[in-house]
Amino acid sequence: MTTHKLTKEETDRYADLNGTIIHYNEAGEGPTLMCFHGGGPGASAWGNTRHNIDALSQHFHVMLVDLPGFGESDKNARPPENESSDVYLARLLRDLLDSKGIEKSHLYSSSASGPPSLRFGIDYPDRVDKIIMQSSGVGGGPLMFSPSPAEGIKALGEFDREPTRERMARMMHLFIPKDELCTEEMIDARFQAAMIPGHLEARRATRAGGGDILRDISRLKAPVLVVWGHQDWMVPVEGALGALARIPDVRVHIWGGGTGHFVEYEKADEFNRLVIDFLTH
Repeated sequence: MTTHKLTKEETDRYADLNGTIIHYNEAGEGPTLMCFHGGGPGASAWGNTRHNIDALSQHFHVMLVDLPGFGESDKNARPPENESSDVYLARLLRDLLDSKGIEKSHLYSSSASGPPSLRFGIDYPDRVDKIIMQSSGVGGGPLMFSPSPAEGIKALGEFDREPTRERMARMMHLFIPKDELCTEEMIDARFQAAMIPGHLEARRATRAGGGDILRDISRLKAPVLVVWGHQDWMVPVEGALGALARIPDVRVHIWGGGTGHFVEYEKADEFNRLVIDFLTH
């Protein structure tokens, strides 16, 4: 018996949040799990979590959300003046839940979406259940054992300065260290997504207004699961130690064996089991 695999087209949804258009993919029933992507060029929620939506939607009402500037969401939305991007994005996520009449949600964040997810938990504690953070720490202090900036961040900066497919390929191979997992098809799709008009400009504008999560992290009440790959050339794995030290209710899972930045893809089956167990117990 074959199992139907969800497609992007059948799960595509849009929400108008006070003039800001947000795209998301939706599937499944049960407790809500909102999933976000990282901040690299060409990132999107479907691109990040398409490998997991079939398994996760068997247990949860899953929403893969493109943040402003990414995927098919609004390319012109910007944080208000004097408001940090994490505060702005957390409020937008609250508005998305309100638009669907949803009281509470689990959150899954990847890399750069970690700070707005933590901010959501801090600012709207009654609206969050549990948080999963992938390859994302809390910040605060220089790295002790890893070069800074990391090789992947250097490659990302090179692409920003001159966006070519060759530079995208270098960046993607630093995201995903195992060559057999980093396919030409993935590189092409990511490059095409990065070249959507307005995306790179919106990405830079949102990134410029980060907040100070470290100052407020002690107020976070939600249980947090931090997941990481030990060979992460984008966000070095020692960031997990900072998360372990600073997040009040936290547990950490690190994959070895050459696992990189995209553990939800590189270790999809294990990742799905781990997340389902964490969220249902």
